[in-house]
Amino acid sequence: MMPQGATQYIDWMLSALLTRANHARLALARAARPASQCHLCRAWQSEPVCAACVQAWRPSVRRCLRCAIDLDDDHPDTICQRCEDQSPEFDRAIVALDYSGPWPSLLARLKFQGATALARPLAQLLAEAVQPRRGATDLVLPVPLSQQRLRERGYNQAWLLAKAVSQNLGMEARTDMLARPHHTQRLMTLSAEERMLQIQEAFQVMPHAHAALAGRHIAIVDDVMTTGATLNACARTLLEAGARSVSAWAVARTPARPDTGSETADTTARVDFSHGLS
Repeated sequence: MMPQGATQYIDWMLSALLTRANHARLALARAARPASQCHLCRAWQSEPVCAACVQAWRPSVRRCLRCAIDLDDDHPDTICQRCEDQSPEFDRAIVALDYSGPWPSLLARLKFQGATALARPLAQLLAEAVQPRRGATDLVLPVPLSQQRLRERGYNQAWLLAKAVSQNLGMEARTDMLARPHHTQRLMTLSAEERMLQIQEAFQVMPHAHAALAGRHIAIVDDVMTTGATLNACARTLLEAGARSVSAWAVARTPARPDTGSETADTTARVDFSHGLS
């Protein structure tokens, strides 16, 4: 019969071994999913944008079903007056967010500062917005960059978003069908009329893609929709090439000016992220 002291020692050793094993398991789990800081509130967690920030900065907005501009609560229809007067080439626009609050800064990091890890969480927000209205869409394309812009930036943020959102929705995504052979100046510095002039004839369907596009229901993806000129030009090019329908999907939409109902040029604002800080 084993002495009582020896039994206690063995129990203690087993408990210590189990504790060490549990610590090792937790360490491996942390290594497999490393902690990071939320890009908005800087709280430590495992995602580039935390759930608290998404909830705080993604309010429910009533939008035009054609162009996704925000509508006043007392607007009598589901279509804005501009779309009633002149419908866009795309059959619907779907966006996840207003281009306001913290989102312009976050999208700028994705677009200009190499923060490509942001594409996946932003695409997840877009996929959630698209899911109820995806319709018959069976092909996802990005707004293409010119070769000069692609060389400058090193990547196309619209393709990163299109690829991620298509994976979320279980759809096909291609980047070899629509091209931008002509380099244009940065559209964000231009008025609506100047944008339209710059973007006319800017896109073309690749010669090998005409047969693959015929009869397809296509979604064209971009990071930000301001006036809609870029997405409209893409839609026109795809429809002329034989696509059956084109939808416009964007992460963020420039909101309407309260006094005019037209899009604002700059909606960046200083915001307080203290909800995620101790």
